[in-house]
Amino acid sequence: MTDTARTMLTLEGDSRSFEIWKEAIEKRTGVQITPDRERVLLLLLQRRMKELGHDNIEEYLAESMDVAIGAGEWSSLVDALLIKETSFFRHQASMDFVRHRVMSSVRRKQVDGPFWVWSVGCSTGEEVYSLAITLEQAMRASGVEPHYGIVGTDISREAVLQARRGIYRQNKMHAVSDSVRNNYFDQVGKDLWRVKDSLRRRVCFLTSNVLTEKTPPITRKMHLIYCQNMLIYFRRWKRRELINQLSSSLDENGCMILGLGEVSGWIPKDFVRAKPRSVQAYIRSGDRGEVPSMRKKG
Repeated sequence: MTDTARTMLTLEGDSRSFEIWKEAIEKRTGVQITPDRERVLLLLLQRRMKELGHDNIEEYLAESMDVAIGAGEWSSLVDALLIKETSFFRHQASMDFVRHRVMSSVRRKQVDGPFWVWSVGCSTGEEVYSLAITLEQAMRASGVEPHYGIVGTDISREAVLQARRGIYRQNKMHAVSDSVRNNYFDQVGKDLWRVKDSLRRRVCFLTSNVLTEKTPPITRKMHLIYCQNMLIYFRRWKRRELINQLSSSLDENGCMILGLGEVSGWIPKDFVRAKPRSVQAYIRSGDRGEVPSMRKKG
């Protein structure tokens, strides 16, 4: 425990209970409580103790370990720990890769029906709508009517509700060009913009915890899975486990895009890394539509 976190604990026995909390969270979820996140966790625990009327952290810990009583409490804590900042077109190189991938699939007639995308850890929806705009533009540039569906999942109920509303302040749209804003958003107030209904009808947001659900609420094979800036919270073994889990939801020509540096020195079985190196994307080893930048590793 860091000195800062230690000094915030004033009751006898709290230090050990805090360590037990850290171990329990990592065991249940794989979330790594790094030194810079200890203070965040401690503040969350202290806030909830006060709200629930607990005098010490051990009492709160005992109640939270109860299967029936503690389920909601675990969900709230993990929710708060994993909420992340997001923005429109956060990593443009990845969006450019998606555009190329979609246009290639249209050209090669790989997809029979809608092009399905799963955005994992979608937060408040900016990533999903960025993907929707990218797919719209790519399909129209390929000379076909846009035909796609996007599922966004996140552990945070509050974030999912905001994503469904699709309303964003002007200061959240700094990466959105004037033409994109005019084509895909409606102004609904001073400095407030809402994603057009025509785009929102093509997306679906669900509350889901891929950390604990063996079968996420995804019932179809995906053509593309987009998972950026979520894996950084987990230890290396948990990252690999999650990637393998996600890959099982891809179709035979499926592609998975991760955040740069979130996984290094390892490639999921039966996949290769695609070019360019500015994007961390993986495709099935038998897919000849992309030229991989790395050979498959066992």
